[in-house]
Amino acid sequence: NLTEKPLAIVAVCTIGLINAIQMLQLVFSPIAKQLHGMYSAYFIAAIIASLTCLAGLWFMRRWAAISYALILGINQLVLANMKRWEVSAMMMPLIIVVLLAKYYSEMY
Repeated sequence: NLTEKPLAIVAVCTIGLINAIQMLQLVFSPIAKQLHGMYSAYFIAAIIASLTCLAGLWFMRRWAAISYALILGINQLVLANMKRWEVSAMMMPLIIVVLLAKYYSEMY
């Protein structure tokens, strides 16, 4: 039930869904063709895993919070390896992880 979910979790799920759609567009963009094929495959897998985690977060599952935080962290490492990491790229994932940690005790 939407009224039982903390607004922050609804926001994380909404932002995560928008981010997954943007990442999907990036995977099939001309920019992706310039990158090694491994990165496209990684981002497709990360999108699928993220969407799975977002579904779990919607249902307030702890496994989803832990998995989503791990995916966000791994994405930072991949971006650094691609030489595309910026401090600003870490801000939203950091905020999301803090919010997940705040509501972790309410999850099951």
